[in-house]
Amino acid sequence: MHKFGILNVLVLMMASFAQAEVVKDNSFLMEEAYNQEPGVVQFIQTYQYLNPSHDWTYNFTSEIPITDETHQFSFVVPVMKQTGEAGESDQTQVGDILLNYRYQLLNTPTLAMAPRFTLIAPTGDYKKGFGTGVAGLQFNQAVSITINDRWTNHWNAGFTFTPDAKDVNGDTATTFGFNFGSSVVYNYTPKTNLLCEFVFNSNESVIGPDMKAAASTYYVVPGIRTAFEAGEETEIVPGIGALLGIGPSAEEHETGVIVYLSIESKLW
Repeated sequence: MHKFGILNVLVLMMASFAQAEVVKDNSFLMEEAYNQEPGVVQFIQTYQYLNPSHDWTYNFTSEIPITDETHQFSFVVPVMKQTGEAGESDQTQVGDILLNYRYQLLNTPTLAMAPRFTLIAPTGDYKKGFGTGVAGLQFNQAVSITINDRWTNHWNAGFTFTPDAKDVNGDTATTFGFNFGSSVVYNYTPKTNLLCEFVFNSNESVIGPDMKAAASTYYVVPGIRTAFEAGEETEIVPGIGALLGIGPSAEEHETGVIVYLSIESKLW
């Protein structure tokens, strides 16, 4: 009887996992290719801290469906702290705001695709290094692959184009940036996920009149997130991950932490 009792418990647990809705949320530095459902608005906060620079970035993001999940508008407001050079004080300011449109190109039980088109508004103070001083454009393609009930794989690739970007001295040059990433999500339970992300970014910056230099970062981000129901129509998802520099970023001894909080509510 005891063996049969244990077997029954295991069967019930497996059935519960199969029937429970697995959390589909944004990753820490990656986009997952699932737009918001009709009437469901998501509010996302992330805090990213880096060593040895001691710089940090706080992002507030809101994702809003347009009529249904085919079309989605979102915006990102970044606040950044930059450590001053020797003899200079630290500075904290709002950076350039992102205005995003995302189209749900495909959404099947095994494959989802969502391209994003972004206008970068020049809200940051370029004279202090918090923006580019001009409007820019960005594109990102997100692809999500459901391997089975436990495993999901996400891919991102995109670019940034900023014509006549400015440096702190007002010198201008047209800059480009590229991003690529992949992540694996393991559903430890339907509401608790273990994640591991790989993220690559290469961005140019202006260093003089029609002169620019490129810098690249490489991070592996292992982490965990879990979802809680707050009432019938609100879900709260906290998460935390480690930022581990690899390649050139490892040579600079870059490490850090990222803290994530999502609140998703059905508002209409």
